[in-house]
Amino acid sequence: MTGLDHGMLNLPLHKRGGGSLDAQIDRELAKQRREARERQKRDHASRAAAREAEKARPRVTAADLRGAVYVRDEYGWHSVVRVSAKSVTVETQWSWTERIPLGRILEAVVRG
Repeated sequence: MTGLDHGMLNLPLHKRGGGSLDAQIDRELAKQRREARERQKRDHASRAAAREAEKARPRVTAADLRGAVYVRDEYGWHSVVRVSAKSVTVETQWSWTERIPLGRILEAVVRG
């Protein structure tokens, strides 16, 4: 709770100003609830904007990736092993490959 320090706690309630302690607590709780609602509205608007941006993003198809050498997803660039109808198989730094669904592909470098 803001506005109270240890010196204020030594004063009687009626001399502290601002009414009773219960009223001060109620005001502080109401302020925290207002701030939480505002933060929730901002977060909701941010998520809605992100969803709209994702809907507006052009989708990559398997035909777009024919001859692709590298693809990029949210984790970075990957070397392409093969392209199928629903996913792209990429090399990893280990001994295996990994599949990335076409919906996660953000960009591609196609052999010219």
